[in-house]
Amino acid sequence: MRDMKIILFLCSWGPHAAYQTLQDSTASIPGDVKMVRIPCTGRISKALLLKSFEMGADGVALVGCEPGTCRYGTGTDNAHEHVKDSRGILDLLGLGRNRLRLATFLPDESEKLLTFLTEFTREIAEMGESPVIPVSGGVNNQETDRELGRILSSHDVYACQDCGKCSSACPLTLSGKVFSPRAMAGAVISGRFEDPGVKKDVWSCLTCGLCYDRCPSGVNFSEFVRDLRVFLQERSVEPHLSHGGFFQSLMRTMTSENLPISHWEWLPSDIKTNPESKTLFFGGCAPYFDLFFRKHLGTKTRDILVDSLRLLNFFDIHPLLISGERCCGHDLLWSGDRENFLKLARLNGEILNDSGVEEIVTACPECYRTLHRDYEDSGVYLNARITHIYELLEKE
Repeated sequence: MRDMKIILFLCSWGPHAAYQTLQDSTASIPGDVKMVRIPCTGRISKALLLKSFEMGADGVALVGCEPGTCRYGTGTDNAHEHVKDSRGILDLLGLGRNRLRLATFLPDESEKLLTFLTEFTREIAEMGESPVIPVSGGVNNQETDRELGRILSSHDVYACQDCGKCSSACPLTLSGKVFSPRAMAGAVISGRFEDPGVKKDVWSCLTCGLCYDRCPSGVNFSEFVRDLRVFLQERSVEPHLSHGGFFQSLMRTMTSENLPISHWEWLPSDIKTNPESKTLFFGGCAPYFDLFFRKHLGTKTRDILVDSLRLLNFFDIHPLLISGERCCGHDLLWSGDRENFLKLARLNGEILNDSGVEEIVTACPECYRTLHRDYEDSGVYLNARITHIYELLEKE
């Protein structure tokens, strides 16, 4: 068995003084522990914690100041909330909450710190290696020679008449943002793609398609932008992602085939399901939203799933639920990580087709579009028909 990969995020203040004492005294700090010095544990977001596991960490320890001693006031409290939510997410992923720990120490508690690190390393060794296989991050070597000219021509961008109708319809432009679809197209055509403003606009675009609806030349600008995002990711250009890229990181983590995901463990016991049903309910990312946004937005996306399942039960439909269900991959596709989207789509396709169901019902519009259209466009074919729950209810 390989050495364990344990990341120690260590606060620069009290805990680091204790760690420094251990180093000065040549104490036997476990060799599997790799220390990353940070200004405050409160600065380590849920996105960064999950990123560690996406990159192959077997365990992560977040070690900070004792409550009431944080130089930044709320750092320890923030760290507690981040770890609480992240441990719940690790449970859903099947990794187990005990792979992530939070601990606090005073500067003179070096022996306690050593005991913690030793015991945590032993616990991780008992759990074994993480089943997560680090991914490449979307760089597709087979397509790195893609030329911008091919992207421009495939979406007929050269046909742009510079009439301005796209800008007059664009929600970003109308809200006062410095953004213009035709200006971006013109910059790419004229060879100014490396302009920082152009790269920024690639990620600012909402890909809503209003410009395409208004364009007299039929330039499919939103699809053009999607291909530009793939072009950038293939060249390892860091994308601009919301929430620190947490949900993209979550989806890339799910591309590991042996991940023992527990997608529906939280479901109320009164929901009626049937493992032999020919109707499958697909929940998507909803269970993770409640955990990620619990502190700040108080979202209740799980309620959407529960209410949807109760509606199905009302019509005597007891659907099949797959514990190992993964996210559909929508956010990977639309942020340009086509390679890992395909990995996720193929895994989902295999699981869904093996279930033998005839109909897949979802309450999420993004899941509906992805399963119904984007999978097929990407060469992943589902045997079952895809139905949004509104369609099903209207029929019933």
